[in-house]
Amino acid sequence: MRYSVHMLLRLAIGSSLLMAACGTDGVATTADGGTSPTPVPTGTASTPAGPLRIVVPDVPSVDEDRLLEVVVRTEGGAAATRLFAEDLPPGASWDEARASGATGDAAGKLSFRPDFTQGGHAWTVRFTADDGGARASATVAIRANDTIVPPAPVVTKSETLDGYARLTVTQTTDAFLDSPGYAGRTFTAVVLAPLATTKPLPVRVGLHGFGGAPETAGWSGEFRIYPADPNDTYWWGYASSLPGAAPSATGDVPDYTARRVMHLLAWVLATYPAADADRVYLDGVSMGGAGAMTIGLLHARHFCHVRAGYGQAIPKNHRPSRLAQLRGLWGTPELGLSDGQGMSMWERSDLTRVLRDLPEARDQFLTLHHAKDDPTIHFGAVVTPSTLTGSTFYGALQAAHVGHLAIWDEGAHVVPDPLLGDGWWSTGWDPVFDTTSLLRRDRAFVAFSAASLDRNPGSGKGNGLQPWNAESGYAGKLETIGDTGWDGDIAGGINRGLRWDGTRIVDTLEAFEVPVHVLDGAGGAPPRAGYPTTGDKLAAPLPITVSITPRRTQAFRCRPGERVSWRMGTQSGTATADATGAVTIAGVSLGASWETLQLARAK
Repeated sequence: MRYSVHMLLRLAIGSSLLMAACGTDGVATTADGGTSPTPVPTGTASTPAGPLRIVVPDVPSVDEDRLLEVVVRTEGGAAATRLFAEDLPPGASWDEARASGATGDAAGKLSFRPDFTQGGHAWTVRFTADDGGARASATVAIRANDTIVPPAPVVTKSETLDGYARLTVTQTTDAFLDSPGYAGRTFTAVVLAPLATTKPLPVRVGLHGFGGAPETAGWSGEFRIYPADPNDTYWWGYASSLPGAAPSATGDVPDYTARRVMHLLAWVLATYPAADADRVYLDGVSMGGAGAMTIGLLHARHFCHVRAGYGQAIPKNHRPSRLAQLRGLWGTPELGLSDGQGMSMWERSDLTRVLRDLPEARDQFLTLHHAKDDPTIHFGAVVTPSTLTGSTFYGALQAAHVGHLAIWDEGAHVVPDPLLGDGWWSTGWDPVFDTTSLLRRDRAFVAFSAASLDRNPGSGKGNGLQPWNAESGYAGKLETIGDTGWDGDIAGGINRGLRWDGTRIVDTLEAFEVPVHVLDGAGGAPPRAGYPTTGDKLAAPLPITVSITPRRTQAFRCRPGERVSWRMGTQSGTATADATGAVTIAGVSLGASWETLQLARAK
């Protein structure tokens, strides 16, 4: 099927263009990669070889789920030319090679595999070359062909309520949205669309829990999308052999359910101009929390935020009874059925692997809540290591410097902590709606990690108060305060109270600036010894130390290994971009007053 084909469209056609991109002297190239008998003048570090210019090949359109690679290079100019790309399509990447050769010719590769919701869209990418004394610019248009066209959702009922319309929407499946044996059946979703909107509004994609159904409550302040997963597939999918035969070694386990979610979202964005594509977020608890994390990281290009509660991040770590249910849909972990794209779906959906391997996932921001007396999706969901990566989910978030606020307490499954109550960790900060520390898909933010104010979630081992239970871990009884068997602090948070000012970010080719601080606001003292403060009240002494990583930068992107100078108040230093180009400023001292972190490319 066309959605499982991975064709590589290499636009650096011919060895001459590839040689020029690597700085070979003495050969001029045409835009399509051919050669010209006109020699390229050779310059030196102080003598430019002609005016600086950018050579962009002709770029054909690309089909959905096929890889487009565009090699762009410079000619002329002085040595050490840089080549930058801006306004990339969502999900695209830019890999800037180091300039080489006496002329300083630079090159880079734009890579983009549009998913099945991006067909029919076009983007204009801007390139800027800078040799330190002159600049050149160019643009290239990229268009994704709409080659995967599932049946469009159909509104079967519309009700006008208080400021919004409640739509009952039917999704009819085909062999892309469903297994061949199931194709043609229907699923019923609910869409809540505000009436008479005068400005773009956020879009919430709400995923129900195990055995649940789409919600029906709406609000005039946002669009809401509630898909259905009546087969309890954990918002992934199921074996292509179903319903005719059980999962077998010859079949795949495509993400049919996630595709229906994405298809419904694309329909809403296309149908309602006021639905803001840059403020789409996922929300779910239990099975819905697992689905929100999985879809939100694997399809991070489409979402500005993931809010998930009580969700399992590593499918192989589910309790035995849940594994037994999922085996009927996915096959066993030992069987390792492919997701249809060459990887075991058990490995594809291991979120510690996703954070390790998928660059766009590391630009996501997650708000998480788990509970130590949860007997259903026990606390091991975030503190038990993956057998694939050896990392816990909390550990993977920290190691990859991913934006996150992680909360835990002694509640049970979707039941508040008996002492702290519900929502105890803040006075209601919501980064989708906040006017200062805000999240948008098209705007940078900063991820915090290794904060000295973080409490200790534990190592995933017991503290002696409860015996291990394969189904419920070390969970105690909800009504008995302080009896959880999980080690570490009974309740707490990671990155709690850390804020950035998204309205004052400076994000240019040369520099990045962002005000940051530690929030110390209204709240209460710890209700007992060993407990955290409540609300926005800070417990840790100031200043704290924390590492800060710019994420979703729109212009200030770095090459792996590039050195960056930084300053914040009286603090300053240099940092080096990691293998993905991310820059982490480690061990910054941070207090309650706003201070601006400034980054610039090292000279």
